[in-house]
Amino acid sequence: MVQLRHLWILMILAFLVLAPEILGSYKVVFLYLTFKYLTLAASYDIVGGQMGYMNLGHSAFFGLGTYAFGILFSKGFGVAISLGLSVGVAVLFALGISYPFFRLKEAYFALATFGLITLLELLAFNLADLTEGAAGLSILPGMPGDRLLLTTYYLALATALAALATNYHIANTRFGLALVSIREDEEVAEAFGIPTFRYKQRALMISAIFPALIGGINMWQLTFTDPEGAFGIEVALVPIVMAMLGGTGTIWGPILGVIFVTVIQELLWTRMPYLHLAVYGVTLLLVGLFLPGGLVEARRHLPLFKRLKAPVKMQRCV
Repeated sequence: MVQLRHLWILMILAFLVLAPEILGSYKVVFLYLTFKYLTLAASYDIVGGQMGYMNLGHSAFFGLGTYAFGILFSKGFGVAISLGLSVGVAVLFALGISYPFFRLKEAYFALATFGLITLLELLAFNLADLTEGAAGLSILPGMPGDRLLLTTYYLALATALAALATNYHIANTRFGLALVSIREDEEVAEAFGIPTFRYKQRALMISAIFPALIGGINMWQLTFTDPEGAFGIEVALVPIVMAMLGGTGTIWGPILGVIFVTVIQELLWTRMPYLHLAVYGVTLLLVGLFLPGGLVEARRHLPLFKRLKAPVKMQRCV
């Protein structure tokens, strides 16, 4: 069974690698968007799922990466340097906000992080000398459109796989077990000698890497951003909805949530604009009522999903 599962994974990866050669550009763009959302959902799950802190401002790292890349690239820096520095900006920002924000718990933490993206959006509007304000920031990509799409497709695929691999690796280390213990009972974790603040800080900094990276890639692919596109409400909430629909604190949860929501978007967006937002709400309500652990809980009812959620064993971490 394990070998068969590995074979399926290899077949899917082979298809994704070959997809630009066998699919039209529209479907390649669809897959690119799927990778973008998968990166955001999987990286959110490190703090929001494994650690249990609902970070409604997770997209702040995406927006910072977007603007940092755009500004650096427009100043003449290369793609690799711009992406690397964009990630550095986001990680340092995560380090800075960890000190005041991790003094807060539960709903207060969620509200503070949500207010953060509103603050950053206002700054992007008002720092027009740096961000071009409401007019938006534009760049010249430096290569033809088809080649740019192909390059950013593979970069987004690699980033999504790296985010998933990091999420999986953390879940199977003592660091991940410490995050789970914080989620279950932070006071007990501290009593057992776990340095909770240090682990929370590290988790936030790791989770900032991937949205900043995909933000820079997305800026290069679109060649334009504005404050709403970088820090808007939909950018902030859709990846979190995806993770919650699939099931937070699991490896398969973000994957299932992203597939479900992107398919709904594809089916409804062109036919019934804005109805997809209502479908998100109704679906999230139904999942919350009948599958509070997310779509991965369907394994209890459908044999197909029986192995999608591996149990996490708690043990003492010191």
